[in-house]
Amino acid sequence: MMRVLMTVALVLSIGVSSAWAADDKALANLNATLVEHDVLPRMDRFAEATAVLVPAADAYCAAPSAAGLDALKRAYNGAADAWQGIQHFRFGPMELLLRAQRIAFWPDPRNTIGRQLAEVIAAKDPTALTPQAFAQGRITIQGLPAMERLLYDDSAKLEGGTEVAYRCEMLRAIARNLASIGTDLKREWRDGPNTYARVVTTYGPEAHYRTASEATLDLFKSLYSSVEIVADHKLGKPLGSSLADAKPGLGESARSSRSLRNAQLDLEAGAALYRSGIEAYLRETAKNPALATQIGQAFDKVIADAKAVPMSLEAAVRDPSGRAAVEKTQRDVAALKTLLAQKLSPALGIPVGFNALDGD
Repeated sequence: MMRVLMTVALVLSIGVSSAWAADDKALANLNATLVEHDVLPRMDRFAEATAVLVPAADAYCAAPSAAGLDALKRAYNGAADAWQGIQHFRFGPMELLLRAQRIAFWPDPRNTIGRQLAEVIAAKDPTALTPQAFAQGRITIQGLPAMERLLYDDSAKLEGGTEVAYRCEMLRAIARNLASIGTDLKREWRDGPNTYARVVTTYGPEAHYRTASEATLDLFKSLYSSVEIVADHKLGKPLGSSLADAKPGLGESARSSRSLRNAQLDLEAGAALYRSGIEAYLRETAKNPALATQIGQAFDKVIADAKAVPMSLEAAVRDPSGRAAVEKTQRDVAALKTLLAQKLSPALGIPVGFNALDGD
């Protein structure tokens, strides 16, 4: 932590000049705070959680057992939790090498993962599972959704049958791949003289970000994304247009019945990013305590809504009472999305329209 504080202090001493406007200085401090207190710790947690996958997969495949499978599922769920904590940061290192899609290829309405996973397993080519070949191969089967299918859809086939050995090698390849991506994300954000933590907090004509507000925009879009993806995709797709049109199979993690948990964690991640510095900025710099309170209360409300859904998302969208709870959550999350776009972005001095945000 001391190294991070020293790095941030050095960055600000280099990046902030007396020629900057007062609001740019304030945004520079905000950016540094968000990176230090939210982004970096979350990248650390993802690296730690994905690293656990490797020994868990190795142990299970060396001696398959029910206990070993349970341990591997716990490791998978830990990595999936950590992914929800960073999936909204779709800039910088996450943009490189298609990392977000390789970690979690979703949505997948055409079952591309299932088809390509079946093709690779049927071919049983060991060279396709070497670390380099696997990382450069089909992105659909490299991450958490493919691992979920192997652990939950096909768990029985892991315990017997002619394909058990290759399926286990697939699990090990996915685990190694996710751990490697986690290590790379942490390193590129945190370690060395040219980390992305420095990029986000250094500004000027020759820098990646010319002004602090440009970096703030990427961080704001991350906050917005943590809400937008829940309203429009993680709840909206399984809900469908009506009870009769419900599509529970379109949940992000329907096979492991953790789609609702994913949505909860996304909202909690957004709230944490907001409270790690943006809320204080609104109160102290923007002099808008009413908006700071309104957004904080809106986050509290949507998180409480999601926790109040009485069953899994897969079951709830087909149950009248459960569906009502999901629809209430979606309405409140959509309202929060509008609040962020219409009120928070102008307060930060980075007004952007819905067309610039939706679908990010």
